[in-house]
Amino acid sequence: GVPAPLASTSPPGGLERRASRVERRGTRDAPPLTSVFAQEAALYDVVIIGGGPGGYAAALYAHNFGLSVALVEKDRVGGTCLLRGCIPAKTWLQAADVFHTVAHAADFGVHASTPTFDWGEGLARKNQVVDQLVNGLSGLLKHRKVDVIEGYGRIAGPGKVVVETADGSQEVEGSNIIVSTGSVPRAIPGYEFDGERILSSDHALDWAEDPGRVAVIGAGAIGCEFASMLTDLGNEVHLFEMLDQIIPGADPQAARALDRQLAARGITIRTGITVG
Repeated sequence: GVPAPLASTSPPGGLERRASRVERRGTRDAPPLTSVFAQEAALYDVVIIGGGPGGYAAALYAHNFGLSVALVEKDRVGGTCLLRGCIPAKTWLQAADVFHTVAHAADFGVHASTPTFDWGEGLARKNQVVDQLVNGLSGLLKHRKVDVIEGYGRIAGPGKVVVETADGSQEVEGSNIIVSTGSVPRAIPGYEFDGERILSSDHALDWAEDPGRVAVIGAGAIGCEFASMLTDLGNEVHLFEMLDQIIPGADPQAARALDRQLAARGITIRTGITVG
């Protein structure tokens, strides 16, 4: 979520001296995005590389102190959480929950025909939810006068960021640089992702048809979420974990309770298993 307006009166990290120059170089005087590409270098109080929850939250935080901000992002703003994590995963989980509830409606005295799930429509709904939130976040950043620069950013020197864009490259200068580039799924050596048989969680969020039978390697929060969603939608699911319990690091009693609940729903769970 987007942080609420701050109650603090002084910015962190010694940025107060920057805030005192807002009238000269602050947000109101920052060049609009259209003009950023027309200059050799644009000067900001803060340049942020990465537009995920860390990056866009930092941009809004800096805006609260009247600082001029450039946000560099190679994809759409929102990062893993909004584009390939929390939001799309919870959208699929909700769809699976609705399907499971309707399929077992007779348990509550509600009788209906056997439901079917259209994966294409489920994917379209997931994309619609993500698009709505991305558009909302983009509008908020624009309203707060954060210049979003689309491209791949890299630090080229003290206070300098070079952004590779579709139209070439440009240099952006900032008195402060924040790196919030996020993370990507890590493949198991020898089992590199191909997007078809060996998938990362990113790929699985874009399934357009029923996979049928799935092995989920890793029984942390993400693995258990996918296992739950897939079994509710009628798939055969095998869940593997290297350590001795699912949700490693969680309270053992809670982990055992979840293990029993997932197993009761038809998921085959094996712990202490090494893959690769």
